[in-house]
Amino acid sequence: MAAPTPSPQDRASALHQRSIVIDALDVSRFDRSHFEKMHAGGITAANATVVMPGANFRQSVDGIRAFDALIEQNADLVMQVLCAADIEAAKAAGKIGIVYGFQNAVGLEG
Repeated sequence: MAAPTPSPQDRASALHQRSIVIDALDVSRFDRSHFEKMHAGGITAANATVVMPGANFRQSVDGIRAFDALIEQNADLVMQVLCAADIEAAKAAGKIGIVYGFQNAVGLEG
């Protein structure tokens, strides 16, 4: 007997699970709850705004360090990614890859 034909919803769900899904601009308030929602939604990686526009150099460094700590505290769900291979590794590990994003270069002060 032939296996039943999957429904369109089942096929779409399977495609989503196999795919690399990238949120190209996430300016949310990041915390464990947000990471859990991203994971449940099947996000593979996100460009996370780690420093808000208008931040000076010191504020930018502090923002990066705070995000480093947030990733460390939630290492079971997320990891920093620096290249395409890291995004694939995050997918394989069942984690969300975080690309550190900036809205402008003001924080570089130069």
